[in-house]
Amino acid sequence: MTTRQQRIAAGGRRLETVAAAVTVLVAGALCAAVPEGGGEKRDAARASGITMVAEGVSRPGAVDAESPEADYPVMPRSAPTRLYLPQIGADIEVFGADAEPDGTPPVPDKDDADRAAWWRGGPSPGEQGPALLIGHLDSKKGAAAFAGVGSLEPGAEVVVERKDGSTVIFAVDSVEQYPKDDFPNERVYGPTENPQLRLITCGGTWTKKDGYDANIVAFASIKG
Repeated sequence: MTTRQQRIAAGGRRLETVAAAVTVLVAGALCAAVPEGGGEKRDAARASGITMVAEGVSRPGAVDAESPEADYPVMPRSAPTRLYLPQIGADIEVFGADAEPDGTPPVPDKDDADRAAWWRGGPSPGEQGPALLIGHLDSKKGAAAFAGVGSLEPGAEVVVERKDGSTVIFAVDSVEQYPKDDFPNERVYGPTENPQLRLITCGGTWTKKDGYDANIVAFASIKG
């Protein structure tokens, strides 16, 4: 039996659990609540239709490619407490939360936009499968916790501190943007062979009536 087969056999039960949990996230997409206020200048910038994903950061092939044969480090379950994004100088507190009543992953309250929510119904960062961290793009005060997620370059480190005192490091594979009405649930939430991370926020065009019309997702894989 190869290393990959052993890993899959050992983690099969966990993958089944993750796959079942994905069915909880039934909504096609999520987005932070429409911010209040913000000033006319900021509202005009949002309404300009500028996308929030930097050029050259989307690499769908890196996400779709089969994981290389490797003995991935898989960690025991432990809640994330802090997230560091060195490329953009972000230091973000993380808290655990359940799915929203409509079935979407948890979103921090609009008055708590400087923190990120971890969906505790799925894997924790370092466990096998995709751990979900969700944060606001902006708020009535300005830039929020995940304001720079759309600019993360392939290979950028994502560092997560966990409640048990351990640290797990991921590397960004791709940053992608999807319309809210065409959100790929299985691609984002579905099971994976190795520990992965999803950073999710809003993107696309903003209007006062409907808020943002898209979601940005940064895909990251654990570093060996």
